[in-house]
Amino acid sequence: MTASEKAPDWDAIRKLFPATNDFVYLDGANKGALPKCVGEATQDWLRIVYDKAGIGAFSMDEIERTRNAVATTFGASPECIALVKNTSEGINILAQGIGLKPGENVILSRGEHENNTFPWRHLEGRGVEVRWVEEDKNYIYPLEAYEKLIDSNTRVVTVAWVTYGVGYRADLRALAELCHSRDALLFVDGVQGVGILNERIDDLGVDALSAGGHKAMFSLAGAGFLYVRKEIISQIDPPYAAKFSFTSNDRMKEKVKLAADAHRFEYGNPNYLGTFVQRRGCEFIKSIGLNHIEDRVKELSTFLIESALQRGYKIRTPRGWHQRAGIVSMDMGKDAQVIADSLAEQKIRVSCKDSHLRATVHFYNNEDDIVRYLDILGTV
Repeated sequence: MTASEKAPDWDAIRKLFPATNDFVYLDGANKGALPKCVGEATQDWLRIVYDKAGIGAFSMDEIERTRNAVATTFGASPECIALVKNTSEGINILAQGIGLKPGENVILSRGEHENNTFPWRHLEGRGVEVRWVEEDKNYIYPLEAYEKLIDSNTRVVTVAWVTYGVGYRADLRALAELCHSRDALLFVDGVQGVGILNERIDDLGVDALSAGGHKAMFSLAGAGFLYVRKEIISQIDPPYAAKFSFTSNDRMKEKVKLAADAHRFEYGNPNYLGTFVQRRGCEFIKSIGLNHIEDRVKELSTFLIESALQRGYKIRTPRGWHQRAGIVSMDMGKDAQVIADSLAEQKIRVSCKDSHLRATVHFYNNEDDIVRYLDILGTV
């Protein structure tokens, strides 16, 4: 989970990200900037395809190497990791596979991303109830709000580790304890936390977590993972299946049996290029250390919040580090999208989410990025 105790040379690491040469890139919650090793990995894979007639490029052994890399980088057993396209594919596997019945309910917050909302709303047509947790005046979703909604018909609580708009970080351990005390499962959209927060997934207490690789995992779109706690894998019946989902490739066996581990959630040919690059991204993260990454993101996001407050901006993101990660959301009024577009014209990349300006820092940023962002923001 960690690299050496020696602090990384952040200036040297920044030079590995070509986008930082031309942009103040504060939009990692949308798409992460990519280091040179990702481009190199892409070229390496294509070279194998062209020069070696694909021998080794389309290898399930390589897929297993990536599974192991994901597991060791983010803290889980390989048998609990399925390699999926993105966050929403993982969530759909869970939503369709857990077998929700008419009259049962799912609880989620108003701050969830569309891709952790529509998979559950889709089940309303089958008689499943969706219940909503409202944010409080500080833009957070307190544990008590979930507690009030859970009843004997609650099967699943689904939550973002870090919300994509405000950037509120949920207390997953406390929420898992609450869910399990009420015989409910906790599923997590982890895409805004994985690769930033120095936590072992299997220590969080969650039942499942899905994350795409194109934000903080330094992978390509179309290469993510789904973690499912070992004890509940058998409870999730995959909504689709192919030869990799089963214990044997013998299609003529009298009885076929789904894999007992997370392989059951995989099916046809995987994204060979994406998973090849995904492994290189994991190696890059491990070479720096998640402990150092989290410390740097904390340092930069705190600097952004304090600097913005000094300039009179209204910050919606919680102040305490235990309740946030790299996202910093500012209330700019109805002109937030116009402001974001104006900033983009000056090569400062941020997003407009829910009519608010969202900046996201990562370790490839520095204090100069933040000062320039706020300086230019003051002129538009």
